Amino acid sequence: MKSSILIVSYLWKDTWKRWCEQPGSPLARLWITALLVMVATVILTAFQLVERSLQQRLERFGLDTLLVRQAVTPDSPRFFRHGREADELASLGEMGRKLRLRQLFTRGQTEWSGNNLPVFTYPAEALPWLAEMLSTQTEAICASDELPPHTQLHVRINHRVILASVARPPNWLRALSADDFLLVPQGWLPDEEQSGWLETTVFQRGPTAPPMDQIIAAVNALSSFNQRTPQIQSALPLMRELEELRRRHQQWRAVLAGILGAAVALVYGAIAILEFRQNLFVGALLRSFGAPTRLLYFRHWLENAALANAATVVALLLISVLQPKILESFSLPTVPSQDPNGPAAMVFLWVNFGAFLSSLPVAAGLRQPVGEILS
Repeated sequence: MKSSILIVSYLWKDTWKRWCEQPGSPLARLWITALLVMVATVILTAFQLVERSLQQRLERFGLDTLLVRQAVTPDSPRFFRHGREADELASLGEMGRKLRLRQLFTRGQTEWSGNNLPVFTYPAEALPWLAEMLSTQTEAICASDELPPHTQLHVRINHRVILASVARPPNWLRALSADDFLLVPQGWLPDEEQSGWLETTVFQRGPTAPPMDQIIAAVNALSSFNQRTPQIQSALPLMRELEELRRRHQQWRAVLAGILGAAVALVYGAIAILEFRQNLFVGALLRSFGAPTRLLYFRHWLENAALANAATVVALLLISVLQPKILESFSLPTVPSQDPNGPAAMVFLWVNFGAFLSSLPVAAGLRQPVGEILS
């Protein structure tokens, strides 16, 4: 037991002396590892940012939400300023929530949003769906996630000013606009309706309804039959884009992990072989005195692992300090650092795997008989 402690003490002192005499060796390993870790982490973090942005867009639009828009101009046979034309998508109301609106070709102006507030008009039959957003002071609704709810504000639409109450939009109506929007009863803005509108149908699929892709196919078929080309929006393209991004993310994780592990193994392995050959006679002499071969092997393995992990920790700490400032300068959201399957866990795994691979040539060299080396 005492001899093992003495051997370990000698090996540690010898390693420290070698680092002091040849600082280029540990510094080169630290620098290369830190640089590779930073590059790999930045690339993986960029994938996480894009993936998170897509997830937020998907959550805002809604997995079971369908948006159908059709332009109605004054010369269109569907132009009815008073009354309602036939609803081609009336059957959707049997499969979930359906709200039929008109988006006017004008914008509302407030002291908060400037002249950039989309204006939708709703019919009387839409009141049950909008009841939770209505106020007793006015039937006009300003749907906003930023302004305080139940606040009364004045909205200017061309030469008219109306009073609107701020309300949080339900999730299934968030697909109407990425920003705030205005809902007013039909007939309040007759002059603006003379220019036409976008017939907008918002549909939220019910739990017993057919899959969304079948509903979209049916809407497309009906539009083709009626010789119309509406604009159809749903979460399916976003879902496919998110699945493709996740697939690429997994591929890049594997590629970067392989590159990182191989680079660490090659650089550390090459340096370990050179240092092993330089100290070949001393190592053989220690083995002839009874020093266990496994201790000599663990010395190289632990040295590489310590340098690799130290460089990884420094690189990740540096990224954690700089990342929020960089993302803030580009107005990008931060990435949660508590993800157990995030870049840090992957990087540590493959850095240590590379350090282990770099020690294998030393293990092979220690199999050489002591007599051949000392003779």
